[in-house]
Amino acid sequence: MQNIDFIKMHGLGNDFVIIDRRINNVEISKEFINKLSDRKSGAGCDQLITINHSPSDDYDAYIKIYNPEGDSAEACGNGTRCVAKLLFEEKNNSELKIKSDAGTLTAKKNDDKNISVNLGRLSHYWQDIPLIKKVDTLNMPINIDGFSSGVAVNIGNPHIVFFGNNIHKIDLSSIGPSIENNELFPKKTNVEIIEILNESKIRMRVWERGAGITQACGSGACAAVYAGKLKELLKDKVEVEFEKGSLLINIENNNAIMTGPAEISFCGKMEI
Repeated sequence: MQNIDFIKMHGLGNDFVIIDRRINNVEISKEFINKLSDRKSGAGCDQLITINHSPSDDYDAYIKIYNPEGDSAEACGNGTRCVAKLLFEEKNNSELKIKSDAGTLTAKKNDDKNISVNLGRLSHYWQDIPLIKKVDTLNMPINIDGFSSGVAVNIGNPHIVFFGNNIHKIDLSSIGPSIENNELFPKKTNVEIIEILNESKIRMRVWERGAGITQACGSGACAAVYAGKLKELLKDKVEVEFEKGSLLINIENNNAIMTGPAEISFCGKMEI
C-alpha cells in the first residue's frame, strides 16, 4: 500500500484532483483513476490532472488530463487554470507556459483571484474536429428539439454547440450521452447547450466527454463563444455564465483566451 498526496481544486465548481508526479511518480492506471475520481469512495472529481516534469526548458510543466473513466483528455481550461495557480505560487512569476496534449498553453496571473489561459487556436474544419466524413460543421445533422442545428468546433478537443432557450429544462443527462457517442465523432465529443442573453453574455450547460454533466467547462465556454461568432450571434468578448459564476472568453485571431477564478478546496492523502 502507498499513500498518495493530492490537491483538490475547482474552477466554478468544475473540480479536479491534482497529483504532482514531479514529487511522487505514481503509476497512473485506469484502476487508480477510477478509485481517486469516485465521489463515494475516493476524492471525487470531474478530471484527474497530473503535473509532470517539463520535456524541455521551453515549458514550466507538462500536464496530463484524465477523465474518470480512465481515458485521457487533450484539453481542460478550468483544470489548466487550477494547475497554473499552483505553479504561480511555486515559481512566483506572472506568466507560465504549460505543455499539454493539446499543445502549449500560456497562463497569466491577472490578480490574486483570476487567471487567464490562452487555450490556442480554434477550428471548425471537419478534419480538425475530427469527423468521420465531410459535413457542414455550422449546421450539423444532429438536433435537439427547440434548438439550432449543432455547431462543431475543435479547441484541442472536440465540441458541439447548440443555441436555444430554457436550457435548464433540457434533460441533458439523457441527450448528452447519445450526442457524445454519435458516430460522426470518432473521438466522441463534448456537448454544450447555450442560451444567449445578449451578444456579450450567454448562459451554458455542458455534458463533458467521459465525465458527464459538470458545473462548468472552460474549453466548452471557448467553443461556445467561437461557435456564436461563426453564426454571427456573439461578439469577440463574452461572459459565459454557469451555476457558480462566470468565465470571460475573448476570441483573438482564432485563439481563445479564458479568464476566471481557480480555488483550492483541500489537500489530502489516499491509500492505494
